[in-house]
Amino acid sequence: MIITFATQKGGTGKTTLAIAFSNYLSGISERKINVFDFDYQKSFYNKWKEDELLESPKLYEVEVFGEDDKKPFADLESLFALKDSEDINIFDLAGTLDEKYSDLLVYSDFIIVPFEYSDVSVKSTLVFKNLLGLLESQAERIFIRSKYDKGYKYLNQKEMDEELSKYGTLIESPVFKRNCLQTIDTRKLTYEQKYAVKKPFNELIDQINEALQITI
Repeated sequence: MIITFATQKGGTGKTTLAIAFSNYLSGISERKINVFDFDYQKSFYNKWKEDELLESPKLYEVEVFGEDDKKPFADLESLFALKDSEDINIFDLAGTLDEKYSDLLVYSDFIIVPFEYSDVSVKSTLVFKNLLGLLESQAERIFIRSKYDKGYKYLNQKEMDEELSKYGTLIESPVFKRNCLQTIDTRKLTYEQKYAVKKPFNELIDQINEALQITI
């Protein structure tokens, strides 16, 4: 199974949510979790390496692909092997997308798209949605509100929600803006962090289970 976190723009909390989701799944699933960092900044991988100084055990391994990798899935066989695996393979893509990752976007089982309601994020999310259409991606698209401020009235929320719902599943519960998520590590979720993501992640997992008719 392949679950890919991807956007057309950085700064939406994509890597933070990818870490949180990997940690969360590690605590509730019996499946092996594998993480692949395809972001040029290597934020997920660097945090994972930094956390080796912690006493807590590793929850998963993180493999990194850098700028020197011309096309990681040139023959597609390795990609299909991950797709058919019983493991949960989580990919964190760069905010600026590269053509060499197009096969991953086409053949992922699920693409998780974090977004905000700022004008820049709205436009880039719609561009990314259109890109997936042009690629004829086979992946289920799941949109999740990130850094949501429940005390703020987003004037474009209704229109944006309606538009995204035409092209995938919009998770009802947002990930609210929480300071605790800024200190997340790759070894655990604190009580506050788990509370911050539990509801939207449970909805996300339910959507995956329903689509694949399995339990992850």
